[in-house]
Parts: sequence; structure tokens; C-alpha cells
Amino acid sequence: MSYMEYLYQHPDLLMYLRYNPKWYKILYYDSSYFNVFLNEAKTNLKIRGYDKLEDFKNKFNMLYNLAGLLK
Repeated sequence: MSYMEYLYQHPDLLMYLRYNPKWYKILYYDSSYFNVFLNEAKTNLKIRGYDKLEDFKNKFNMLYNLAGLLK
């Protein structure tokens, strides 16, 4: 699967590419940088596994604190 097919299957990454046009040029001339692009995009969009766990932890803490206030 080419990297363009992958991007069209993941619209959030495609929008990141559109808002950061420097990657168009980089990927056009050397598609081996696609993994670097993915790492940067996932970090900035906060869609890594670590970010999802951190979001879950924050929501759990908020519910725990809310339950403590309702006692």
C-alpha cells in the first residue's frame, strides 16, 4: 500500500498534511520519510497510544473528584 492510500484511509493525517505543506514536498521527493511524518503528525494530533491513556487518566480523575464532591 502506498503512503497516499494510507493517508486517504486516515482523514486526520490527511488534514495534517494539508495544514503542513512542507511535508508535500518532502514526501513527493523521498517517500522514505513517511514514518517521520507519521510520528510528527501523531505527536501533534495527540493520537498516539500514550496520549489516549493520558486522556483516559484525566477523565477518570475528573470523575473521581466529582464523586468526592457529591458525597
